[in-house]
Amino acid sequence: MKHFAKVALGAGVLAAALGSSTPGSAGPAGNPVVHSATGSGHQDDVDTATGEVFNRTFAFSAVRYADGTAKGNAQIESRKFDLVIHMRIDCLYVLPDGRTAHLSGVVTRTSRPFAEAPVGEVHRFSVQDNGEPGRGVDKFSGVPPNPLARDCDDPDFGAPEPSRVAPSRTLERGEIQVR
Repeated sequence: MKHFAKVALGAGVLAAALGSSTPGSAGPAGNPVVHSATGSGHQDDVDTATGEVFNRTFAFSAVRYADGTAKGNAQIESRKFDLVIHMRIDCLYVLPDGRTAHLSGVVTRTSRPFAEAPVGEVHRFSVQDNGEPGRGVDKFSGVPPNPLARDCDDPDFGAPEPSRVAPSRTLERGEIQVR
């Protein structure tokens, strides 16, 4: 619970850093926000090789402006790898279903060196808002290596392994909002 509280606090800090930008509000120089995606949560996962159950927490907040630019932050903590990754989100793409979003950005810092998420590399993930409450219905993907440097609006966003960035992991606790 202590870790989840840190992530929830992190989500609040991320949201405050972005301001109260919601779709339709004015962004930089009158450039309105057309989409947003925010959330924080906790999920348990199973290592397919070992069967070990481990958990991760995450928080993210991003907006996309009318001119196509995006701004945001994400933080993911994996207890399996004893690792915290921070990303500066620079791409947000809301799919036509209006509830699924692809996000990508540059890893800006990690709690320790990690070969699969080096600082300066583009990473991506996806989320799905499946209604209220988010617990038990909203979904988050993994944040796998991105050897092809795919951005969120790339038609081959998931390449080379689309299943690894599909929003398939159900939140145990938390909430995701895609607008």
